[in-house]
Amino acid sequence: MAPEYLSSACPHDCPSTCALEVERLDAHTIGKVRGAADNDYTLGVICDKVSRYRERIHHPDRLSHPLRRTGPKGSGKFEPVSWDDALDEVAGAFKHATAQHGAEAVWP
Repeated sequence: MAPEYLSSACPHDCPSTCALEVERLDAHTIGKVRGAADNDYTLGVICDKVSRYRERIHHPDRLSHPLRRTGPKGSGKFEPVSWDDALDEVAGAFKHATAQHGAEAVWP
């Protein structure tokens, strides 16, 4: 059976905005990641970071839920928190930074 490739876009924030073809092995697993040959700008070329995307996505040490630091920075002490709590905390920090230092402190 031929591998199934889906069209996608690079998740990295760079100016090339590469079009990708991603092999789907099952509903939760990707295989090869390659550049879309029909992209006029990149002509199927992708960077080293995204070429190894599969290894990062499926790495056993990859974080799968948000964590809140419970000890001093660098201590490695964290606790799991819900996505709702994590997003509320980040949104609150953005609002605080914006109020204290202006919008460009968060959104340059």
